[in-house]
Amino acid sequence: MEEAPEIKQTWQQKLLFYTTAFFVLLGTFSLFSFLFLVPFVIDPAFTTIFMEFDETPALCMTVKADRRLGVSNCSWTSCREGCTKDIYDCTQILVHYKKVPPDYNLTAPPDIRTPREERSIPEEYDYEKNISEEEQTTGLMGDDSEWYYREARLLPNVKGCGYPPMLNCSIFLKLYKEVGTNYTCYYSRVDPSMVISHLDMWQVYMNLVYAMAIPIPSFIVSVIYLAIAYFKIYNDDEETAPLEKNAEAMDIEGESGPDATPVQPASGGITPASEAFREDLASFGHHFKVAMVDEMSRDSFTEGVLSVSIGG
Repeated sequence: MEEAPEIKQTWQQKLLFYTTAFFVLLGTFSLFSFLFLVPFVIDPAFTTIFMEFDETPALCMTVKADRRLGVSNCSWTSCREGCTKDIYDCTQILVHYKKVPPDYNLTAPPDIRTPREERSIPEEYDYEKNISEEEQTTGLMGDDSEWYYREARLLPNVKGCGYPPMLNCSIFLKLYKEVGTNYTCYYSRVDPSMVISHLDMWQVYMNLVYAMAIPIPSFIVSVIYLAIAYFKIYNDDEETAPLEKNAEAMDIEGESGPDATPVQPASGGITPASEAFREDLASFGHHFKVAMVDEMSRDSFTEGVLSVSIGG
């Protein structure tokens, strides 16, 4: 019966310890997860949104593919394995692209396209044959030209980074580096010289939400709990510990009976019933009597000296 409170207190302490340890680990993992997601998910998602890619696909054709070696020659690359390492070997793919009518079916095979769609398809474009005529006509051409933009940079995504197995740069380059290859692409309204081969804005928004909605609230909740636990729970435990000791001492004094020796308080204080209080009171009375005798002796000595002086 007497050990029940101790068992309950031990269970509460264990629960408090494991809860605090859980929130410490949760806050740590949330912080490191957020720092890991910033360069790989959050920054590319924000950049994709700010570049304002047209979700209506355009028609692209590869016109040049150069492989260059050396850091000085690789100011950009169409695709590289990871965005954190330096570029020593790069392949730069340049494309012409143009807008297509809304009713144009870019995914339909040639044998089922309508006559209108067939007329909108450009004829076989021999870039090597016409390069001498068009080598000075690069950049933004406008809607009146055959191509809306000439020699734009082709990237798999806004950062041009591939992370296997989701995106393998070797496969990407094999699909798009052949001159004359036609495919769909998406151009940026902010920078028309950049086109990407794949775009899914819904997935971009969802990745951004997942990357920010999970780690940030988890970290905030962990910090709030740890602050409350430090300033409220643990401080209250430290304050109640001396009070519990004093209560136990008073219980022992009450159980021992009136003839038992008084127990000194745990805090070291002096009460009227304590032995130290009686000793101090007796000492004070003795010193008071000695002081009174000294004062009376001093007064009698002074009166004697005055009488002698007057008589003389």
